[in-house]
Amino acid sequence: MKTRLLLICTLCHTLYGQELSNSTNLDQFFTWSQEPSGYDFPVALYVPDNGGVVPEGGYPVCILLHGGDGNGDQMVNQFSNVLSCHILVAPTGYQNSWNICQENSDAPDTEFIGLLIDTLQTFANVNPDKIRILGSSNGAALANRLFIENDNVGVDRIVALVSQLNTSQFHDTSFYKPSGSTDAALPNCGYNTIANPSASRAYLSICNDNDPSIPYNGGISVGVEFIPAEEAAYLIAQYKGYSGSMISGMMGNPIGMPLIFEYAYPEQEVYHIRGNAFHGANESQLDYVKTFLEDCTFPLSSEDLVNPEAIQLIANAQTSSFRLTNLPEQADVSVVNTLGKSCTIRENQYGGFTIDEPAGIYYIQVLVNNDLLKIFPYLKKD
Repeated sequence: MKTRLLLICTLCHTLYGQELSNSTNLDQFFTWSQEPSGYDFPVALYVPDNGGVVPEGGYPVCILLHGGDGNGDQMVNQFSNVLSCHILVAPTGYQNSWNICQENSDAPDTEFIGLLIDTLQTFANVNPDKIRILGSSNGAALANRLFIENDNVGVDRIVALVSQLNTSQFHDTSFYKPSGSTDAALPNCGYNTIANPSASRAYLSICNDNDPSIPYNGGISVGVEFIPAEEAAYLIAQYKGYSGSMISGMMGNPIGMPLIFEYAYPEQEVYHIRGNAFHGANESQLDYVKTFLEDCTFPLSSEDLVNPEAIQLIANAQTSSFRLTNLPEQADVSVVNTLGKSCTIRENQYGGFTIDEPAGIYYIQVLVNNDLLKIFPYLKKD
């Protein structure tokens, strides 16, 4: 049976007011039962280069948690183009895994990431209220643990990619955390203490109905039992105050190309995306992550700097609607026909738009301070 000693950290000396840079060493030293002499957790880092211009309030930060046998460098390489306006911080777990249940690692991962968050919030160019966590596979299981267990109010958004809640983390109508060691031989892997997650955090899960590793509809895999993905999102929405019926099956909103399905509880800021990208993420899902984490939507100075190339149009032919990703917060959207006449559009509850006009060619305009930033041709088929 695994046992865990109370951790000791030696990286607690960061001075307030320093600027985080690509050369900053964020590696953290801990001791526990498996490493009584201590172990250095390596941390990969990416800080955007905006010509020395720092966003007002500091950069948002996304902590990236790799899957089993992965590492932090791989996560930075994968997401540096997806989240180009975030500082990316990507630790590598002990034995290239995270301590969830049956893993060989019994490392103090939640404490490690908690201290990493505290450390990041001391830097002058970091927004301490916009710390995001994105985990993939085994890392998503840790992201779910952090959603449940971490109480830092600066953590405002969490993404769990290809691994939904399991029954150790939620059972008997409550969320749970382990009081000591985690072990597959223990009831619920040792998750025996009721936890009360922060209700203020936005949450996104992305799962695939053809995933060969994590069963979308629930079941046992990798040593734990998974809750059905749509139900897992619903349970989180319920915890955050949702009182309606579960959004499931054909109730999902079809969006994107490749096609994905959105199950949204927008008032609770809980979202689930179903796709068919096996044990990975396709372009539509990554675009959704970018939008959910509000990447490149913040002002880079007192004069709002925006990147027109980052704005993308996603059309939904089935519903004759469209949405714009990476839309700056200060932008306005208008539509004109081929004669340049303004047309009526409606914004739906999912942040998309519908043109209330007959079939034909239209032009979608993105404006900032009445200046045309970008224009998209759009064919409405019905």
